[in-house]
Amino acid sequence: MVVPSTLRGRCRRAAALALLLLILLAGCARPWSIEVSWKGGSLGAITDERWREWAETFAAEVVDEHALPLERALWEMGITAIETLSVDDAAAIDWAEVADDAWLRDDGRIVLNGEERTAATVTVTSPPEEALVTAHVTDVAPTICRALGIGAPATATGTALDAPSTERAVFIFIDGLGYRRYAAARERSLMPYLDSLGQPHLALGVYPSVTRVTSAAFLTGAMPAVNGVRSRNVRATDAETLLDVLVANGLTSVSVEGDSLAFNMRNTDVVLSGDRDGNGHTDDNTFANAMDVIATRMPDFLWVHFHGIDDLGHTYGPDAVEVDRKMTEVDGYVREMVNALPEGTLVIIGADHGMHAVSEDGRQGNHGTLQPADILVPLWVTVR
Repeated sequence: MVVPSTLRGRCRRAAALALLLLILLAGCARPWSIEVSWKGGSLGAITDERWREWAETFAAEVVDEHALPLERALWEMGITAIETLSVDDAAAIDWAEVADDAWLRDDGRIVLNGEERTAATVTVTSPPEEALVTAHVTDVAPTICRALGIGAPATATGTALDAPSTERAVFIFIDGLGYRRYAAARERSLMPYLDSLGQPHLALGVYPSVTRVTSAAFLTGAMPAVNGVRSRNVRATDAETLLDVLVANGLTSVSVEGDSLAFNMRNTDVVLSGDRDGNGHTDDNTFANAMDVIATRMPDFLWVHFHGIDDLGHTYGPDAVEVDRKMTEVDGYVREMVNALPEGTLVIIGADHGMHAVSEDGRQGNHGTLQPADILVPLWVTVR
């Protein structure tokens, strides 16, 4: 069908008018800003312009095209953990009560558990433990590299923790073991071997506090904004990793995982353990595979990832008796592994995140927030 030129002209004019109307409406939107205070000082303001930038960068996190997680905005402003939050002159709110349903709308309104409110200021307080923080998850790769006598990954910003020079290193990754959960378990002697290693470093994690994002921080020694793994939807990084550096220096590595890779582990010999005995768990198989590697082909660097505490925490809740039993089980695996290592091996034991209780379909525990239960993790540095 041939469209008359007059009709084509009218369509073009209508489209141009519609575009102009959209531009005018956008220009008429009320500019807004929210001043953010933390640790007794101002971090500056969240503005409508910043909201649009974040919404574009983190498009997968935007809900209904108009709401971004409030935690995303606070993290991007520089806040690392939240105990309480207050809006304007209102009383402080326990962040644990609202973290899973806290949003910042494109019109500047804040929504907490479904309640909308306008805001000129937001004041955040940190958990009391933050003053005692002595490490960060980005410190793992620099610590291992310095101990092995090689350079850290190119974009690493973490600090090498105190550790002696060594020929071998091991990182034992206990998924879901938050600092607060471990501290409570210590009072009940649920993890006697870890207790015997002394007080762990209190380490800060990264946001969102999920396995993929923290794995990237462990491996690159860099923050999410640097390594590019800024959400749970990303499982690979273009940044140089600890495993890349090992290969470049002629060193070997083996990575023992559960039934799948939560994060892309390139330049390493990956051993997937699975649930070979059909008991519904992978930790026993991960342990067996790790012990086999130690006995038959101990590499320069060994990565071992236990998933069970996180898995059971999601199902039953972080404080469930099933989690207690799994913590003791994993503690025993760690003890036997460390005792089997060659003498002089550097051992780092740490977690990616903790967990908080929820009541959702199919799960009683979750993580990913800036709550202290999620974002604070223990980190041990010891030598066999």
